[in-house]
Amino acid sequence: GGGGYSSAVSNTPTDIETLKIQAEAQYKNYKKSGDITEQQMGATSKTLTYGNVKVDNKTGRSISVKGYLDKAPSYKGISKEKPCVLIYHTHSTEGYEMLDLGWYSNQYVSRTSDKSRNMIRVGDELTKTLEAAGYKVIHDRNIYDESYNGAYSRSRVTVEKYIKKYPSIQITLDVHRDAIEYSDGTRCKPTAEVNGKKAAQVMIISGCEGDGVENFPQWKKNLVFATHLQSCAEESYSGLMRPVFFCNRKYNMDVTPCSLLLEFGTDANTLEEAVYSAELIGNALVDMLNNL
Repeated sequence: GGGGYSSAVSNTPTDIETLKIQAEAQYKNYKKSGDITEQQMGATSKTLTYGNVKVDNKTGRSISVKGYLDKAPSYKGISKEKPCVLIYHTHSTEGYEMLDLGWYSNQYVSRTSDKSRNMIRVGDELTKTLEAAGYKVIHDRNIYDESYNGAYSRSRVTVEKYIKKYPSIQITLDVHRDAIEYSDGTRCKPTAEVNGKKAAQVMIISGCEGDGVENFPQWKKNLVFATHLQSCAEESYSGLMRPVFFCNRKYNMDVTPCSLLLEFGTDANTLEEAVYSAELIGNALVDMLNNL
């Protein structure tokens, strides 16, 4: 993190540059449906904070953030010889704005099965960043949400298949985006500036047993991993992370003790901002793995 201004700024990836040019032509005929507001989302009065880690605790349990940060993440013996990370997308067709205009049009639909512009493109960047550092990654580029119902069960079948085939996989990341729309129709894009360039803010979701969620005995280990990744990302890129969302959900996070769901921005962020964030989160994860 924090390096020289110009060298650290990534230029727009060529493929996204092309998509932006196409979008400019497309948008000429579109009518504005509502505003997009840019916001750096941080702590509220209820957020638990320790050091640079913020946790939005929705579980009803009382937890100590420091207690989780004091424990070491439970991955061990990660080698560069075998796949250690699995990246997948339960909601693969979630997409983004292409242009940073401050407004959106309902004539443009961001949800798409085009892998060059949906969540799979964000996963591609995360994969590329980890692989550039020598780690082996399985990136599952399948689409699971042609119908929304049952998407988690469908993605789980693939995840379990990969974990069985590659027992070396210790980390699984289900890469999504969020959506925030206010009652007046304004959409929010959580944004941070990192090295002079806009990045979509990232929210880690870490699950827990309780409130009907069962058979998730290792959730504490997931939260250890979540708080460490949060801390590492914030150390390098202050303001990039929204508070960790800690909730009574499972979302396939029970498959390994280091399984999380990551939300890259919202549908109001641009693809470019989300892809930049994927590179940054990739760097943070590399730092963690290198410091084993």
